Amino acid sequence: MLLIPIAALFGLFGERTAVARAKSAGLDVVVSYPERFRYRQLQPLRLTVRNLSAQPIDTLTVSFDTTYISRFSSVRFDPPVKKAYAVELTDVKPMESRFVAVELWGQDYGIHRGAIVVRGGTDSAVVHVRSFVFP
Repeated sequence: MLLIPIAALFGLFGERTAVARAKSAGLDVVVSYPERFRYRQLQPLRLTVRNLSAQPIDTLTVSFDTTYISRFSSVRFDPPVKKAYAVELTDVKPMESRFVAVELWGQDYGIHRGAIVVRGGTDSAVVHVRSFVFP
């Protein structure tokens, strides 16, 4: 019992945001996501993808790992998903950045891991995320 207040003093139970990045030949993906947050708390996940190529990309598909997203409740995507946890971004011009915002509500305690895959044409980039939901 004595360890709980000590852990709280050192910030073990505080909220924290992490940033992960993946880069390929034609894509640069940056994700800001909740690394630690409380049960039944709403937290944002923000993704930015940039077309680094000299050619426009007809459709960029941003796919969120089902095992990760399903550990949260009341998940909202902007822009909205077209199919299971996949957002499509169309007509992405060279050097243009696009954004995806997701709201996550902590439903299940524990550590939740997953990947976010961004695909455009023949190119892809993968970002790994890890969130800890505590009581």
